Amino acid sequence: MKHRRYNYNYPPWVGSQYGSGENIKLLVVGKSYFDARYRDKTIDSFISDLIKGRSKDSFYSTLELVLAEGRHWKKGLGGKMSLDRKKFWNGLCFHQFIQAILSDGYTAPGKAMWKEGQEIFKEILLALQPQLVIMAGEEIFNHMPTLGGATGKTYSEGREKMKTWILNSGEAECRIAAIRNPRDGTFDTRTWKSLYQQFLSDYRNDHGLAGFSIS
Repeated sequence: MKHRRYNYNYPPWVGSQYGSGENIKLLVVGKSYFDARYRDKTIDSFISDLIKGRSKDSFYSTLELVLAEGRHWKKGLGGKMSLDRKKFWNGLCFHQFIQAILSDGYTAPGKAMWKEGQEIFKEILLALQPQLVIMAGEEIFNHMPTLGGATGKTYSEGREKMKTWILNSGEAECRIAAIRNPRDGTFDTRTWKSLYQQFLSDYRNDHGLAGFSIS
């Protein structure tokens, strides 16, 4: 991925099937790494290890359950269903908003970290031109650059609310949604999957893409 001004400590994962054919272009954004074991790992290498079953992390496995669609699942021996991680991850992009490793999951990034993240995120949007963006944490959503966008629909289920933001600065409209951080102990997978499906369905219907899917 080409960039002009900023040095990327962790360039985004860009799936091999991202943007291919008529697939919806999905970008997933995490907050940051916060464990020294990631210091020498690129996002590419980490997700490649996830696909191959060489690494596990509840944050990513929860994202898989929330964002995966029927076509991402396959039958194994005895008819048991399992996620085709290769198909799932190759159909989307993943980016870490903060480009520094925090000391733990509770450390608050400094203003300079957020500012750098905002500037890099602008370049990520320009380069990848996503149609949908999922911010995996409301804190990221609250710190993203607004870029002249506008408040979108708020989706509700029970006590949970999914805020959205709409941008029209790229080749196509981009809708951004915030989900609760999957590491949060109160995260309910079924609720957030339902909210995401509503968000995705509305985008498809509004753009005449009812039959399209991610990857």
